[in-house]
Amino acid sequence: MLPSQRQEFILRRIEANGSVKSIELAREFSVTNETIRKDLEALAAAKRVIRIHGGATRATDTRHDLPLPVRQAVNRFEKSIVAKAAAQLIEAHDTLFLDASSTVLTMTDYMPACPLTILTNAHHVIVALGGRPDYDLICTGGQYAERSRSYVGAMAEDALKRFVIKWLFMGVDGLHHQFGASEVNPGQAVLKERLIPRAENVCVVCDSTKLEQKSPFIFASIQSLDVLVTDDNADPGILKLYESEGIRVITAAMPHEE
Repeated sequence: MLPSQRQEFILRRIEANGSVKSIELAREFSVTNETIRKDLEALAAAKRVIRIHGGATRATDTRHDLPLPVRQAVNRFEKSIVAKAAAQLIEAHDTLFLDASSTVLTMTDYMPACPLTILTNAHHVIVALGGRPDYDLICTGGQYAERSRSYVGAMAEDALKRFVIKWLFMGVDGLHHQFGASEVNPGQAVLKERLIPRAENVCVVCDSTKLEQKSPFIFASIQSLDVLVTDDNADPGILKLYESEGIRVITAAMPHEE
């Protein structure tokens, strides 16, 4: 098959599924990963796809990075119970990284009263936890992103190079058992991707509506995640898919009518 024919097939697959994974395309076409990488780079150069970690997605994806106040208002109750359950994982003298997601921000309402070192790129996390004498707060600095009220870019990434993180708590815009964890914001995605190797425990906190969803920028394979905290509205079959990949799944109980 000619490269042009293969690339047209890839485009049709992306249109049908929203995204593709390089390793699966290489297996399907019986070619090397390098061949598929060149195909995807050619399509990206022509602005027909967007390259993401491990594959590509539609160039015309219409999802947007919503402002923080809007994100805070979505599924507020679910986020609250998920955040409370996640905060219970924290122990005295842990070193944590809290990302700029609205669910992780909600965790600040439930943080334990004990000595902690807390790293973050989120301005709102610093504001929420300021004045707590038992916390050693460290903000990355970097390029300020108003919509997420957080810091991204090379300066933010460099600020974290010297730390070993006990718990990396991060939200996602999508979590998929094949494609992994994804974001709509490329700056946030890159920062999280570079933090993961520095963390002893990587914990995704998200309500169940984010499960089996995909966003344009994939920053983590499912195998690189250790814990998922979500609400118990999640489909048990979907949760078993994550558990089969070695993820510890914690479901926070929603109140249900009898």
